[in-house]
Amino acid sequence: MRKLNVAATSRYGRLAGGAAVLAAGSVLAKIIGAFYRIPLTNILGAEGMGMYQLVFPVYALFITLSTAGIPTALSRIVAEHRARGENAKKYLAAALFTLLSLSALAGILMTALSRIIAGWQGNPEAAGGFLAVAPAVFFVGIVAGLRGWFQGEMYMLPTALAGIIEQTVKLGVGVGLAVALAPRGAAVEGALIGVTASEFAAALYLAVTYRVRSRKRGETRASVRLDAEERKAMFRTAVPIALLGLILPLGAFADSMVVVNALKWGGESTSSATAMYGLYSGPVTSLVNLPVVVVMSLAIAVVPSLSVSRSERDVESIMQKSRMSLKLVYLIGVPCALFFAVFCREMLAVMYPALSDEELATASRLLLIASLGVPPTAASQIYVSLLQALDKTYSAIKSMLFAIIVKLILSLALIPSIGVTGAATAGVVMSVCSLFTLAFAFHRLTGLRIEKNVAKTMLAGVIMALTALVVRQYVPVPLGALIAGAVVCASVYGWLVSLMGVFTEAEVLSLPFGSRLAAIRRKIRFWEKGYDG
Repeated sequence: MRKLNVAATSRYGRLAGGAAVLAAGSVLAKIIGAFYRIPLTNILGAEGMGMYQLVFPVYALFITLSTAGIPTALSRIVAEHRARGENAKKYLAAALFTLLSLSALAGILMTALSRIIAGWQGNPEAAGGFLAVAPAVFFVGIVAGLRGWFQGEMYMLPTALAGIIEQTVKLGVGVGLAVALAPRGAAVEGALIGVTASEFAAALYLAVTYRVRSRKRGETRASVRLDAEERKAMFRTAVPIALLGLILPLGAFADSMVVVNALKWGGESTSSATAMYGLYSGPVTSLVNLPVVVVMSLAIAVVPSLSVSRSERDVESIMQKSRMSLKLVYLIGVPCALFFAVFCREMLAVMYPALSDEELATASRLLLIASLGVPPTAASQIYVSLLQALDKTYSAIKSMLFAIIVKLILSLALIPSIGVTGAATAGVVMSVCSLFTLAFAFHRLTGLRIEKNVAKTMLAGVIMALTALVVRQYVPVPLGALIAGAVVCASVYGWLVSLMGVFTEAEVLSLPFGSRLAAIRRKIRFWEKGYDG
């Protein structure tokens, strides 16, 4: 029996452990978010959701502008200083001072430009939503800074709990105010006030958590003053991250302006175009983003962890963590995409009963197309984080910028002729372009290849999807089909992944409940003798 590489398992374990905490919190937050979206969609309707979704890309863009890459830079700097046994608290103080200043300015600008932006988007009535959500930008600055600090310390629990608090408050306050203000025609504004309340609650929780933790450690206040070399280091780290962080929000902002206007160019009325955009960016995108959110938890965890390995020049650890991260991405993304594709209509019918038959048919078609983009979108997020951690952010910027330009051109070409499905198609093409360019950049840097593992994962997913089609054929009730399909798909996919040996013994042991999973793996791969790690 070969000995298991304990050091490798430990390296995997810390990364997977932090990612597991974030993933669990993200999944729970996303479930709460789904409960929020379901009644909200039923209250606002397709057109109301369209107005709600017109506001969010702008909100995301102003958040990105106000945070300017500082949280991710902070997590990297803190992780590297901690690894060397140095105190990095003054970086937090300086980061928070900068973030609060930028966030206040961004909130004021968003308020001042609300009418102009709403006009650009093709629906001037959306202006009230910007006013309702603008104060949230300030609180996001606090949340972002403290999350960056905790992540740099590899303490992921506060980030996970903050996400759950955000979604819970948004559910209670947002839906409550949407119902209360619906008779006055201000349901959308009520829902967006809930977003502001949720960010305030998350900021308060993180501030209290930081204060309590600092007192327990006996830490003193830090100066916000950094010397010239320290400012230069933070600036050098933050600028490329800020540029990269701007690309996706700018793409979403462009989408919010292009989709509605392009649909109107194709002959749709403002009301109909807004409703179609609401279907695409609301129910469909929220479902497609569920596995991507889980992957983002892994991406957040991998940046400080890999930065430490880079600072220690530990090439073996870099390769192991990168390989494990990419394997986990496809493990999650492939089955989710195929499950969405098979059960698209059933999922939407169960979650959004207020949709009309025509809206349900349109949303199902959109989800079928958009689901194909889940694996490449998820993998792209990890490649971006890996390149960031290895200080190759500009490579990621070039790749993402190219993909966004491709999407914009395709959207303008397709939407006026084939309708809102053109937007979904352009989104999938963008994710594929970003994946190939990012993977090429990372392979050129590290030489890492995982094509065989990806092929095994995709084969397992296809077989799983074929069994899901059988379940859908014989279980006609939507809810029953979803439950039966989930159980069958999870069982079949898990068995196939173990059978094909997608993960080594060391990698399996590093996962949550690793010893149990490893025991199951040994039973399935009964012909192996001993460990293969």
